[in-house]
Amino acid sequence: MKQDYDDIKEFLDGSMPAFHRIYSRYERQMFFYINSMVRQRETAEDIFQEVWSLVVKKLPKFAFKGSFKNWLYTIAHHKVIDYTRKIAGKINVSLDETIGGEEKMTYLDILSDQAPDIVDQLSTREMIDKIQKAAEKLPEKQKEVFLLRCDADLKFKEIAEMTGASLNTILGRMHYAIKKIRNELIDEY
Repeated sequence: MKQDYDDIKEFLDGSMPAFHRIYSRYERQMFFYINSMVRQRETAEDIFQEVWSLVVKKLPKFAFKGSFKNWLYTIAHHKVIDYTRKIAGKINVSLDETIGGEEKMTYLDILSDQAPDIVDQLSTREMIDKIQKAAEKLPEKQKEVFLLRCDADLKFKEIAEMTGASLNTILGRMHYAIKKIRNELIDEY
């Protein structure tokens, strides 16, 4: 993304507003990804801060060969992996947990249909809630691919680079995640 590259160059030349633009561009999605993976707000906040501290530290060495977004999510991915190795437990996704500071915004708020028709909004919220419950049951690696693709809007190739898995492995994980979610919802529809 050209905006990222321009802002990075400005920041490296000493412009704090440029860094603020970068931070603002990815803040919500990044925090949501981390919080969805660790399911503990305070821990997510700590990891989030670690990620941005590392970004500031390593940004002068950013090679401009690939996507900044992919590079950023790779750092977050590694920090989340470090944390999950420490706790060695299951991590679940919760659409009801608040994210994003004072706004008290939830996953449902981010994903909900903003259409004016309240019936459509309720149907969308109900569907998202059912998908969320099904996603909670996914194996860890499938859940991660599902979140990175659906919530962080990363491409499969970027997810593969970020996780160190092959593209075919990532596609397989997404296939099985969707298949399991469909099977979970089949009786509903």
